[in-house]
Amino acid sequence: MLCLSLLMFSLGLSWQVNKSVNFTYPFWYQVLDISSHIDKYAPQNKYQKQDFVNTDASQHQQLFAEVVVAINNHGEGLAEMEYNLANVDKKLFTDSEVVHLQDVSNLVDKLTWFWLINLIPLTSLLLLYRSKKISMPERKLKIYALIISTSALVLGFSVFGFRKIFYYLHTVVFPDNHQWFFYYQESLMSTFMKAPDLFAAIAINLIVVALSMGIPLYYYIAKTNKSLT
Repeated sequence: MLCLSLLMFSLGLSWQVNKSVNFTYPFWYQVLDISSHIDKYAPQNKYQKQDFVNTDASQHQQLFAEVVVAINNHGEGLAEMEYNLANVDKKLFTDSEVVHLQDVSNLVDKLTWFWLINLIPLTSLLLLYRSKKISMPERKLKIYALIISTSALVLGFSVFGFRKIFYYLHTVVFPDNHQWFFYYQESLMSTFMKAPDLFAAIAINLIVVALSMGIPLYYYIAKTNKSLT
């Protein structure tokens, strides 16, 4: 329970860190070659937005930053987002895309509440360890737990793949009557985010930062608990 609570706590902190740097979108923009992806699919857009291909990397990065701000601010401003060409502003998202991004924002709000509620069991467990009412499990048991949990995750992604798991989770967390899958030809959102590749990269960001904070915290707690016994 302590490990799970600490993981949730660390993931929440990781989200805050990552959103402050726009989930390193400029870095992944280069790594995933999103510019070429836009060059290929933007001219095929079905909603008279083929000219998006003429926007540059700096505008793509600015638009992504605006999306990050909006989904972390209850979805405010999503419907008004625009891209600019030759001093002419054009609506960025279709109504279906706005609805989906609003759903994402609603999910972020719920997860934020979950993160705050998680502080209750985490704090309770830390106080119990501090008062010596409970102690850390043996090293062997912790290693077994780590191996089993890691193996389960690796096996799951190996068997089903990130894409299938990603799509399945969408069917679980979003309303049935709301569109969440968008072909590149019908969605500038999917195009300049190169879904789902970018979201796999964001997941890597979240996990790496969370572990870089969570593991030292866990060992500090374990060391403190040991010194008290």
